[in-house]
Amino acid sequence: MTNTVVKPAQPDNAVRRRALYRPAGILGLAVLALTVGCGSSQDAPPDIDAGPSGVRWQSYHGVALPQTDQGPKSTDDGAATGFAASPAGAAVAAITHTVRMSVAPDNQWAKVIAKEVVPGPARDEWAVNRVQLSITGPAAPEYAPRLLGYKINDYTTRQTAVDIYTEYSDGSKAVNHTTVEWFLDDWRLRLPDPGSTARPIDAISELPSDIVKLEAPE
Repeated sequence: MTNTVVKPAQPDNAVRRRALYRPAGILGLAVLALTVGCGSSQDAPPDIDAGPSGVRWQSYHGVALPQTDQGPKSTDDGAATGFAASPAGAAVAAITHTVRMSVAPDNQWAKVIAKEVVPGPARDEWAVNRVQLSITGPAAPEYAPRLLGYKINDYTTRQTAVDIYTEYSDGSKAVNHTTVEWFLDDWRLRLPDPGSTARPIDAISELPSDIVKLEAPE
């Protein structure tokens, strides 16, 4: 009688490879997770209290506006464009757009809102109302606001809420509540929806202590 030796089944090459690579794969994932975790913990959030650099002032139809390292890079045809993708860039854009669309003369306002304001029903409604007005000269001194500073209330890389603080010739102060949106690689002003009941501007008696000071020359 012949003894038959039965050999245990051998794993095929694919099984061997899976067995061989599994510990290395687990170790690799663990190292990757550790590395990603360490990197994310070291990422510092943007500093919303850091003001713009290289500030100089330029009048636009009677209102002094900041020209900074964070923008605007261009003011062709009265439209200010080219703002840095940063909190300071967003703040300067909010200030610039708010003033320019308010005092732009008849031959510039259409270009201003086309390049500085996010398109939509709110912009369309504003344009309809603007057609009924006529602005040919600079803002009268008693109505021209003087910038005092700003405060960023909510910053993201896509949308930022900025409060703008100004003073008038009679000593009264106000705060404009604005929002800018990152649109076509630049910060643009987003006007309130036509049906919004939120107040875009409020009178104030004194400035908050935590604003970023950006005072225009008197």
